[in-house]
Amino acid sequence: MHTPDSLPFVMMRGGTSKGIFLRESDVPADRESLTALLLDIFGSPDRRQIDGLGGADKLTSKAAIMGPPRREDSDVSYLFGQVGILAPEVDYNLNCGNLTAAAGVYAIESGLVAPRNGHTLVRVHNLNTDRIVHVSVPTTPTQVITQGDLQIGGVPGHGAPIALDFSRAVGAITGRLLPFGEVQTEIAVPGRESVTVSVVDGANLVIYARAESFGLSGIEDPQTIDGDVALRAHMDAVRREVAIRLGLSDYWHQRSAPSTPMLVMLQKPRDYHTCTTGELISADRLDLVCRQYASGSASKTLAGTVTVTTGMACGIAGSLPAQLCGEPGPRRYTFGHPSGVIHVDASVARRGNEWHVEQAAIERTARRIAEGRVFLRGNTL
Repeated sequence: MHTPDSLPFVMMRGGTSKGIFLRESDVPADRESLTALLLDIFGSPDRRQIDGLGGADKLTSKAAIMGPPRREDSDVSYLFGQVGILAPEVDYNLNCGNLTAAAGVYAIESGLVAPRNGHTLVRVHNLNTDRIVHVSVPTTPTQVITQGDLQIGGVPGHGAPIALDFSRAVGAITGRLLPFGEVQTEIAVPGRESVTVSVVDGANLVIYARAESFGLSGIEDPQTIDGDVALRAHMDAVRREVAIRLGLSDYWHQRSAPSTPMLVMLQKPRDYHTCTTGELISADRLDLVCRQYASGSASKTLAGTVTVTTGMACGIAGSLPAQLCGEPGPRRYTFGHPSGVIHVDASVARRGNEWHVEQAAIERTARRIAEGRVFLRGNTL
């Protein structure tokens, strides 16, 4: 069989992320070969990813493998890959919520789902977590609508709002909303004082801690966080301890920059300026200020999956997010991140001894940026 030296791709922005979309039928099925292919396409490992399609930032070093449905309750399958920039590895142990919005658009534009007048529901089956996300895309009877009035922090301009419902995506990594069975847990690491955290597994596995537990004000920009080697070592030590206690030791130690569990440092609302445009974000707009850390660096935004998980956490009485954000839901929460703000509509109810997520929804914008063929550097297919 002839090995092709190129393959078709689509580049799409979804929310504050950008990714390369590939057809499942065009790529290897086994993860080892798929990883080699994605590293080739993105030009990794290399800080600038100069010889590939990567954007030299973890928000733009992402891949989506799209295919036909595998479950009756879905319309399309979607495998996410967080492509390493400095490390020759691809992390498949999480979903990207922002690219899930683009997956809905891709499914319609590629003919996998027929558009309807008004809005078209795309039931996206994320293969990484085996969870279903409902994506409502604005459409005409023939095409996706991308023009609109929604502005999201970290993306210039405006676009048509795409609604994402993550209420079916709970327990994405461990299968349990509260993996430790409690709303607060003390995490001890060698040579450090113990840190009080809340661990919530919603659409992603997230560790919540007060910013002051790491000596931070909570409004630092990502560059400041990334430049503090001792701080990053402390944060990774807490993440590692949680990962090991939750049975993720093999996953953690097989990677140089594991994505999960993510760490979010919390602070009560404060004024700060964004790291992108310098815009003033006033405290009176916010319920929480969040700084997200994973994969060896702080994020310039708040991930879509982390946003909905934080909304869930705000509804769980006794959790750190609930203690800091004031009035419990169901309601719309507004979180401040380094590039602006993001909103989530969340509702969590207690039934007996269990918490149940009734709503966890965000709005994103997305669009197709480019399509064509990517030429490979090596024989990776």
